[in-house]
Amino acid sequence: MKKILCEKNFYWIFNILATLMFGVLFYHCLGKTGENDYVYEFIHVNNDSVVLNGLLLFLSIVVLYFIGKISSRITTERRRNIILFTACLLAAVFSFYWVVASNTKPVADQMMICQYANAFNMDDFHGFDKGQYLARYSQQLGMVTLLRLIFAIFGESNYRAFQYLCAAMVPLLVLSGCMIVRILTEDNIKAEIYYFIFILTCFPMYAYTTFVYGDLISTILGVFSIWMYLSCMKHFSWLRLGLFAVSIGMGVALRKNLLILVVAIGIVTLIKLIFARSIKSLIILAALVVGVAGIHTLLWESYRNVNSGEGREIPASLYIVMGLNDDYGRAGWHNAYEYAVFNEVGDDVKKANEKAFEDLKMYLEIYKNDPDYMIDFFVRKMVNQWISPMYQSIAMNNEAAGGQLQPVKNIFAGGKLAKIIEVQMKAFQLLLYGSIFFLLIIRRRDYNSIESYVLLIAVFGGFLFSLMWEAKTRYVMPYLFMQIPYMAIGVNEFTDFWNRIHKREDNL
Repeated sequence: MKKILCEKNFYWIFNILATLMFGVLFYHCLGKTGENDYVYEFIHVNNDSVVLNGLLLFLSIVVLYFIGKISSRITTERRRNIILFTACLLAAVFSFYWVVASNTKPVADQMMICQYANAFNMDDFHGFDKGQYLARYSQQLGMVTLLRLIFAIFGESNYRAFQYLCAAMVPLLVLSGCMIVRILTEDNIKAEIYYFIFILTCFPMYAYTTFVYGDLISTILGVFSIWMYLSCMKHFSWLRLGLFAVSIGMGVALRKNLLILVVAIGIVTLIKLIFARSIKSLIILAALVVGVAGIHTLLWESYRNVNSGEGREIPASLYIVMGLNDDYGRAGWHNAYEYAVFNEVGDDVKKANEKAFEDLKMYLEIYKNDPDYMIDFFVRKMVNQWISPMYQSIAMNNEAAGGQLQPVKNIFAGGKLAKIIEVQMKAFQLLLYGSIFFLLIIRRRDYNSIESYVLLIAVFGGFLFSLMWEAKTRYVMPYLFMQIPYMAIGVNEFTDFWNRIHKREDNL
């Protein structure tokens, strides 16, 4: 009993922390909206009408309430699986349509990793040399390696093949999220239907299929790994364990930010191991370490003979200090600080760290002398990243390679269709934060196993990380997909709560 209570304590502590976080996000979402102008990546924050946003939220809930009523007719597993298959099919169709219709091409860092993939395929490995891009940004090696494989099979610089790969993997995201909802709700059909509605109407999911980077593909692998993880925790299977280890390892190799999810899984599994002393938890924890470390080692060992080892990676301390700049009133946005400092010290990591800590002391002194400015700075930084419902999905994918189909042209030009999507995504984000906030409150006294919170623990970690690191709305996009299963469960809880209130009123 004492062991269970200890795990309960962790559950309740996190519930309180997460409730505070989602309460803050919901509060700011009601009164503000971050927007792009579809050309530049910078976010402009507009003050909204709380009344209008409240009305938009209310209308959304009313529609979902009546959809929930219809879901009671879906009684058989066969029907549920037909709906699941249809949802996956629709996600694939819309994803491939967006790749073809938008016809976008890689720019900036996307273009750089494509160029290095081509160079590596021609046995040119100078990218590892001191001062070169891949030496300084070594986290890109996983994506470069994947692009090398794609270019070797489908032709030099065939970035379209990578975009099609992302589109083909979107159904896996839909499937994984659905299975997570089934596990967390013990097959609640209403929550499942809500999940399909939310995931299929999540515009950034389609828009990011054309982004030649690891953001979407690593997120898909991460969410899939959580499905395997929760399945193993419920009914252990060596096959699921293997898929879990490989998918989480590959996800991290393609996008290092997924390490936050790894930490969340590690924390949850360690808590289960300490208080339940389960051999299953020990095996899963070992698989996590082997999967992440093993694939990382395999990746770097494959380049050992062509990597001179003289190149140095930009240290994390420079990114942290860059995240504290307020140039042009853009809290924590990229200002090339990390590149300039590292270049100035001749790629000397020790000197770079010394410079970073020196500048960090300066910022801390500023915050100490002006705490009001500190609060204002971090609130602005948070709003820019977490209260922007489009998640830079057009601004980061707006470089057309040629002609585009008319609906996409309208969106890229900020036309009527773009405005409709913006309103829909605003309603989406209001529901996202509001429903999870409600879910955490309604379940604050209920005991659930700590692993049921694993994705929200990752979101909480990502929230803290976003306040510390370089600010960019795109960086929080992966956490959007980690929240959607809980969003569906939260809306289901709210409609059930609404039903209970009506029944009480009818009985009076």
